[in-house]
Amino acid sequence: MLNHGRRRLERKKRGYGSFPKEIFHKNAKLNKRTLPMLECSECNKKHYAKSYRVKRLELQEA
Repeated sequence: MLNHGRRRLERKKRGYGSFPKEIFHKNAKLNKRTLPMLECSECNKKHYAKSYRVKRLELQEA
């Protein structure tokens, strides 16, 4: 009975390097992706600019 349980555990651990389950290594992202919306001063048409992953984004008028 004990040998059967040992064989079952070895079969379960075979694919993950001696651990029963896969270890999660990724961390959560620190910054959200900002998506600025730009507006044309002549025709008032709006479109999205390129998104950036930053803590603070400042747009200056040229």
